[in-house]
Amino acid sequence: MSFQDDTSQRILLIGAGELGSAILPHLQLLPNVFITVGVRSVTKYTHLGSLNTAIQFLDITGPELLLTEKFAQFDVVISCTGFGQEPGRLMDLARQILAAGKLRESLGKGKLWFFPWQWGVDYDITGDADGLMPLFGQQVHVRNLLRSKAKESNVKWTILSTGIFMSFLFQQTWGVIEKESENVSNTRKINVSALRDLDHKVTVTDVSDIGKVLARIMAGAIESEDRILYVAGDTVSYKQLADIIRRATGEYVHEQVWTMPHLKEELAKDPDNLTKKYRVVFAGHGVSWDKQLTVNHQLEIPVTDVETYAREHLSF
Repeated sequence: MSFQDDTSQRILLIGAGELGSAILPHLQLLPNVFITVGVRSVTKYTHLGSLNTAIQFLDITGPELLLTEKFAQFDVVISCTGFGQEPGRLMDLARQILAAGKLRESLGKGKLWFFPWQWGVDYDITGDADGLMPLFGQQVHVRNLLRSKAKESNVKWTILSTGIFMSFLFQQTWGVIEKESENVSNTRKINVSALRDLDHKVTVTDVSDIGKVLARIMAGAIESEDRILYVAGDTVSYKQLADIIRRATGEYVHEQVWTMPHLKEELAKDPDNLTKKYRVVFAGHGVSWDKQLTVNHQLEIPVTDVETYAREHLSF
């Protein structure tokens, strides 16, 4: 059972996947809030409900007018769905948020605060990666739309650039960290494959830490209106990553380099392979930033670095 009073800040959290479910516990600790988690399958997520959290059906592909009216009921909308969406859906959602802001204004309500699905790289720099990533291109369009139309639409926005999720860096399907089978001498080897070169860097953040930072931002700990803010659990070069894996596992780690020409050649052989497209993008620019420039550094928020995550999660 959930309880809401008229003075609560009304938050809509769209999606309860890896990111949404990690963010939710941090939002629930904020004072005087009531959170609605919008999902397609309510029964799948009933366990997330609490005194200040309700689980409701929400289909963001539904009729535009109904979604606009729905969003206008909330003070804050946080989008944690987008990775698997069609590129145009992100722009549709942004337009509906702007319309909802105008509707709120007509009803005498304050600005709608929007956190779009931008939990990733610096899309202003990556762009659409020369046509490889239409979804990334849409992210830039969303940014430009908010920059140009939010103020007149009674909307404020905050974008959190987080790098890739920490868990993704360690996925075997990503292929950057890969265990080979034991050989006849009962030894095994871990390959660390650098994208571009060993000095190239990547920024990563654990999803729970994204929730920590988001909650502090919502509590007003830092100026955030109409801004792009940066978060980093860690920023490491691939050489540093290999050294971390050595220390964390005690295993032999082989370093190899996937140069940009190699990555593009591999993609040319399999042009529809999304993982290979991502590797080309992450061998480029806009995928890392200095931790000193991040919100978590400025606010002294403790976060998980790559070595800590590796020691806790590697199961080689």
